[in-house]
Amino acid sequence: MVGNTSKTIVVAGGSLAGHTVVTELDRRGFTGEVVWVRGPEGTAPYSRPALSKELIQGKVTRDEIRLPAPKEHGLRLRIADRAVCARLDPDADRVLITRETGAGEEPSDGEWIPFDALFVCTGMRARVPQGFAGLPGVHCLRTLADAERIRERLAGRPRTVVVGAGLVGSEMAASLRSCGLPVELVVQGRLPMEPVFDAELGRFCLDQHHAHGVTTRLLTTVTGLSAAGPDGPVVLTFDDGGETTADLVVLGLGAVTACDWLRGGGLDLSDGLGCDEALRTARPNIFAAGDVANWRHPLFGRRMRVEHWSNASAQARHAVESWQAGQEGREPSAFADVPYFWSDQYGLKYQMVGHARGYDEVRVETAGAAGYPFATYFREGRVVAAAGVNAPRAVMRMKARIQSEGMTSQGAYAT
Repeated sequence: MVGNTSKTIVVAGGSLAGHTVVTELDRRGFTGEVVWVRGPEGTAPYSRPALSKELIQGKVTRDEIRLPAPKEHGLRLRIADRAVCARLDPDADRVLITRETGAGEEPSDGEWIPFDALFVCTGMRARVPQGFAGLPGVHCLRTLADAERIRERLAGRPRTVVVGAGLVGSEMAASLRSCGLPVELVVQGRLPMEPVFDAELGRFCLDQHHAHGVTTRLLTTVTGLSAAGPDGPVVLTFDDGGETTADLVVLGLGAVTACDWLRGGGLDLSDGLGCDEALRTARPNIFAAGDVANWRHPLFGRRMRVEHWSNASAQARHAVESWQAGQEGREPSAFADVPYFWSDQYGLKYQMVGHARGYDEVRVETAGAAGYPFATYFREGRVVAAAGVNAPRAVMRMKARIQSEGMTSQGAYAT
């Protein structure tokens, strides 16, 4: 990158996507200033997938899941910790940064930072229903601090209820049960992780929970939570009229995109931050990467957001390439990586590639040495996704197939 010494780039977000943008700018030789607004946590970036698995189980420490610090070969890096981007001024290309203040500190009005480019990597925050937040004994899991607060409670051997059976809820139930705790899993749908996979893999997941001693409530919604004092049990009431008590409640009810601060900036915020195939927003010097990015995937012919770890780093690298292409007068390429994620539960690895939404046929076979279920999803006769348990080779073969078939017939899945 030549002639960028005087430029200022703001990177909003301190998780993997923001970390990758900073390291990629440095790797490509950017020599200007990077203002990295890392969010309110006040901690260095870390591996989020480890929170619901290895960290909760005590297999790793917070230091062991920390991401490596940027090398800073040429760029001038300014880190804003315990700080957030609070507002965008689109007319002046600047963002307002505000910082959390500690006890006894004077509140700050914030600082306006002009930018030549802005990378939005602010990700998501846990979805907590109104009335559930702040109750003693009730926790969500999104940050390192969340995981450490839950971990601190485990020494007392609490009876635990996990509300929600998506990826985080299922992983938490497995991890807590692996720690020897009594665990009840509340499943709003018919089967755990069924919206992610299908009925066959959902049944397999349910059977694994039961085999390891987790009790489940299916087709059940929590309608109320109440705590009997700071050390008392939590009472959960359900839509079927039942109730139960727990010493610890973990909410796994999904997450919402953290992009409210962009309102009024002329950007598409209908579902995350809308951008084109190259991850450029409606404003040519603002880019998106990670959970917050809503872009049109050229292989699947539809807009999507992908809330997975591997996508965050890949999109961040591509967003930097798109910015550099613009600087050099080139047309950037489309971001066309096939989505991929994994989940570790009870020593089993669930993996999925592609984008199954809208599939009209699923074929379930077996794969891997143990013969666990392997599902292939089709749409209009084309493979759009595949998922399996302990079958990494089969999953990766399907990833390559989806990529190659999609490249030869881009947009064939469009509706």
